[in-house]
Amino acid sequence: MSSQPAIALVVATYRRPDAMATLLGSLAAQTLPRQDFEVAVVVDGLDEHQAAYRALFARAVAEGLPLRFEFQQNAGQSAARHRAIAGTRAPWLVVIDDDMDLSPGFLRAHLEALTAGGEATVAIGNVVPEEGWERQPLYEAVRTRAMLELHQGIATGARRAQASAFVTQNVALARARYLAVGGFDEQLRLGEDTELGLRLARAGGRFVFVEGASAIHRSRVGTYATWLKRQLAYGESVVYIHRKLGRDPEAHPLRNLVNGSRLNAAVVHLLCWSDPLGLAGIGALRALGLGLHRLGLGAPAIATHKAIVAIAYHLGIRRALGTWGALLAEKRAFAADPARPADPT
Repeated sequence: MSSQPAIALVVATYRRPDAMATLLGSLAAQTLPRQDFEVAVVVDGLDEHQAAYRALFARAVAEGLPLRFEFQQNAGQSAARHRAIAGTRAPWLVVIDDDMDLSPGFLRAHLEALTAGGEATVAIGNVVPEEGWERQPLYEAVRTRAMLELHQGIATGARRAQASAFVTQNVALARARYLAVGGFDEQLRLGEDTELGLRLARAGGRFVFVEGASAIHRSRVGTYATWLKRQLAYGESVVYIHRKLGRDPEAHPLRNLVNGSRLNAAVVHLLCWSDPLGLAGIGALRALGLGLHRLGLGAPAIATHKAIVAIAYHLGIRRALGTWGALLAEKRAFAADPARPADPT
């Protein structure tokens, strides 16, 4: 890598060398010449997986992959990605998750979209679910369904390419623009991508969808308990983001409650005023979903876990705001705001 690469692929990884092996394998097949890109990886943790990562990276370098890697004490995805970005010389960045399987034209498509659009361009790449995703555990399937609906909606024009779609499992932008808006908020462990997307939009970013920059999400299944904890934490994070951004209506934590599904809104109003009631409702929906799943009723089973997401997220918001009354007051203020966006995220 004696000359400056045109684009850097930025990856933060944590305890998943097997996922990184798939990603690096797909990079070996890229149609973009290797002198035009580099791979910047930061392993976010010094633990028992370190030896496996080092062996994997050594093989990739020996095979000629333009790879730069570092290890750090666990500090979160935001800190790891920022460290990778700070160390690259490339003018353009692609940020992805470590469990993505890239199409051969992935990097070329992102680079062409960025250079054609200029520094203000923020590219959202296409995420494709892996085969048989409907048979995954329901908490994984509901996440995959949400991403599939988002990207299909943007591709067909039914939804906008906007900051709320800036999900860093597959996005690209100018390094100079990233640095100019302040980069990732390293205090955030969740929602850091949407928060960065909102700042990019404020700075005049033009969001575009790049269907040719497609990647398969080879989901690495965690546990239901971890997934549920993350949904609660997302609700707390969005309150922080809303306050940080000066109560910007685009970042309002109750945007989906006001503009989204009426059924989910009814469930939230019924259950989220109380932690015990909300958690009991989550437990009942979980049991119902598993029963439907066993009967082969995939769509309604996934719908139960979509409702769980809504309940847990709004429980987190209520916790962050302090009371149910405070949440309702925020909802009324947002609904009455003439500047509020009329669509959900």
